[in-house]
Amino acid sequence: MKSRGQSLPVLHEAFILHSRNYRDTSLIVDLLTREEGRYSVVVRGAMSQKSRVRGRLQPFTPLLVASVGRSELKTSTSIDFPGNSYRLTGDRLLLGLYVNELLYRLLGKFDPVLELFDDYCHLLTSLADCQGGVLDVRLFELRLLQELGYGINFDYDAGDGQAVEENSHYKFVVHEGFHRVDEPGDSAFCGAELRSIAEGNLQVVNERRLRNLTRVSLAELLGDKPLKSRSLFRGIAR
Repeated sequence: MKSRGQSLPVLHEAFILHSRNYRDTSLIVDLLTREEGRYSVVVRGAMSQKSRVRGRLQPFTPLLVASVGRSELKTSTSIDFPGNSYRLTGDRLLLGLYVNELLYRLLGKFDPVLELFDDYCHLLTSLADCQGGVLDVRLFELRLLQELGYGINFDYDAGDGQAVEENSHYKFVVHEGFHRVDEPGDSAFCGAELRSIAEGNLQVVNERRLRNLTRVSLAELLGDKPLKSRSLFRGIAR
């Protein structure tokens, strides 16, 4: 029976973004959670032969995690597996690993990511069902930028504040936004494309320009350290 004043552990829905060995038989696991954002826990004995979680702490596996501790590095007290893992294979597996690395590198610790967590679950579902692909990842990148406070405004000209016109062309400037240009060039978006992006419809958008847009925006936040996942799948994130 629970004693007076003793609170039950809080279980958080979680996914593993990254893990590394810790001492002889333990792991440090970096989690993505809805209410607590990204944070790290020590899973003691996770690598021991008798551990019930041995071999099960893998990316794209839904978890319920409880932890304790006053420092940034918590200690897990309970890990449950409420559902099946999302089975990602081939290119979609590499896409998932790329997204995980972005989240691991860019999210601050203990900042709630309520909507982004749901976006992540939706992305995994699409990839696992073989319905999603590169465009779904591009949309997630844009939502991640929004979550981080670096969202891109696709509705208005950053120069004069006027609404984007479908038949005009616009060039993106980091930290500013889209500026109307007289000479389109290869890097310019037409206004109709920007409106489609704002509505979440990326099917009609030039894929190369869209890739360059998200890459240059994320590069400002990632700094000089390259993403390991890009070397695995150069065609997606370069």
